[in-house]
Amino acid sequence: MRQRTFCFMPLIVLLTTSTVVHAEGGLKKLHQVNKQLSHIENAVNGTQNKYNNTQRTINEVKNGTYAEKSVKRAVTKKKKKAVNSLINHSNNVIRKATNSN
Repeated sequence: MRQRTFCFMPLIVLLTTSTVVHAEGGLKKLHQVNKQLSHIENAVNGTQNKYNNTQRTINEVKNGTYAEKSVKRAVTKKKKKAVNSLINHSNNVIRKATNSN
C-alpha cells in the first residue's frame, strides 16, 4: 500500500506545481487588467472634468458672467501659486538649516 502511495507522489507534486504556476500567471494577468482599468477610469474622469468645465463656461457666457468669473479664477490660482511657492521656499530654507548642523 505504501509503495502505491509513493508512486502517486510525483504526480501530486507535478499537479500542485502546475496549479501554482498557473495561479501566478493568472494573478499577473489580473494585475495587468486592473492597471488598464485604472488608466481608463482616469481618462474617463479627465474627460468628465473637461465636459463639466465646458458646460460651466457655456453657462457663464450665456449669463454674461464669464469675464468676471474667469478673472476671479485666475486671481485665485495666482494666490494659491504664490502661497505654495512661499511654503516651498521656507521648507527649503528650514531643510538647509537643519542639514548644515
